[in-house]
Amino acid sequence: MTFQLVYYSQQDPKWKQDILGFGDASDTIGYVGCALTSAAMLISGHGFIETPKTLNKKLQNVNGFASAGIRWGSVSQIYPQINMKSFISCASTDAPLAQIDASIAAGQPVIVMVDSTPATGLQTHWVVLYAKEGDDYLMLDPWPYQTDVNKKTYLMPRYSQGKPLKRSIMHVIIYEAFKASGGISQPASPPTNADQTPPVAVPVSTSGFSARVKADVAWGLNIRLSIDTSSSSNIIISVPAGTLLNVIGADDYAKIGGVNQWVRVSDNKGHEGFAAAWYLEKTQTAAPAIETVSTPKSTEEAPVVTSKPIPYQMVVVVKSRVGKFGAKIYETESVKSHIVATEKMRAKLNVIEDASKARPKIGKAGKWLNVQNKDGKKGFVNAELVALAEEMVITRARF
Repeated sequence: MTFQLVYYSQQDPKWKQDILGFGDASDTIGYVGCALTSAAMLISGHGFIETPKTLNKKLQNVNGFASAGIRWGSVSQIYPQINMKSFISCASTDAPLAQIDASIAAGQPVIVMVDSTPATGLQTHWVVLYAKEGDDYLMLDPWPYQTDVNKKTYLMPRYSQGKPLKRSIMHVIIYEAFKASGGISQPASPPTNADQTPPVAVPVSTSGFSARVKADVAWGLNIRLSIDTSSSSNIIISVPAGTLLNVIGADDYAKIGGVNQWVRVSDNKGHEGFAAAWYLEKTQTAAPAIETVSTPKSTEEAPVVTSKPIPYQMVVVVKSRVGKFGAKIYETESVKSHIVATEKMRAKLNVIEDASKARPKIGKAGKWLNVQNKDGKKGFVNAELVALAEEMVITRARF
């Protein structure tokens, strides 16, 4: 279906006083709910109607917040049909305008972060971009600015703060709704017959590219139904190091090796899903062709959820605050125990305990995480010294 413009204001009396996520009493949707409201507008535009109020409740039910900060990947837990495709920080670099344009052209609006005021310091605010006009974007702004979707609201006049377009966008969140048929409704444009057609699946073709699971991924790489890593229930299969995978879509091939990037892949048995790009490496070797074997339906291999827990659940990164001293991995949950390893800032560690128990501890003082480093050494790290790497969390915004 064509994306339909849906407008919500975070200041709507029906939800403005609701506490956002698991925040404090002052963290209301009306005050810091721009990210939630933008997500509600995007989801609703794809035909899955959610208000900021209903989405707030559903995200709470799946632990979709860190305090009042939304976990963007949790949207896919509620709607597997809408997957987070890209999570791009560009506060200190040019915004990926070509990638934003391509997504919009494919009927997939983009959520971006901007600076809400010209005052000193960054006052973060989130809006939805749905069309490009010249050197500007049309947007749905959750702060009461333009509530009529039949009129055009431009990004630059309000949020450029005197900077060019490529430096006016600080962060980009791109979701992919798999049943979108392309196109985005425009202000003052009447519905077309295409707008009334039921959702259809978009054909997916193999790009002809392949990637290999890196040799140091000793625990195996999970291929998932979505990029949500809070549960093992969406794991289709785990493939060993060295496995060649088909890359679905040429644009995904450019992401191989990229941190916090996900790509759609398939193995030589036909299992298809999402894999973490930073555990893959590019290869010039063509991936094995998928064999088609005529067998009775009852014996066909279907995607399965492994009954034995996969050790890899999530990845954390050592915070820069550790400085030159690094973060120490101890043999037990005590600083008096043997030091197994010392990890530098931004080093990645695999969490090898249950994700549902580990997640609430991340960033908390006095808590320990059971981890494994890239050399395979296992132990415990102070949870206060690490942050999520695989599913980034955006903290609350002023608007």
